[in-house]
Amino acid sequence: MIIEVLDNGRLYNGWGFHLEWRTMRREVRLWIEAAHEDLVDASDAIQRGRWFRTAFFSQQAVEKALKAMFFVVRREEPPHICTVTELYRLLKEVGFTLPQELEEQLYILNKYYTITRYPDAANGLPSEAV
Repeated sequence: MIIEVLDNGRLYNGWGFHLEWRTMRREVRLWIEAAHEDLVDASDAIQRGRWFRTAFFSQQAVEKALKAMFFVVRREEPPHICTVTELYRLLKEVGFTLPQELEEQLYILNKYYTITRYPDAANGLPSEAV
């Protein structure tokens, strides 16, 4: 996961800095909480064997976590972009980087934004595309 909220109220990004949950901007908390809700939905979908929903909610969680980082790293509201690779590229412009393994996973997740939602993007049922 890109961002983890720990029990002691600190938000770690895995690369040496943290934010205090109680003192962080409300917008950051909202985006993080929304990302967490998507992870819960992804986990539920795994339990039901609904892989296309798992892929979709995982992509959504990463998108929202990256958007939370816009407030922290770029000090601005996130753009209205749903492409996780593009969001990451914009964060990378100002020095935010992910480990290579996670960066590669963004490209995999990126394709699930549309094919897990729309039959025309999946060339059939989204449930059969994943």
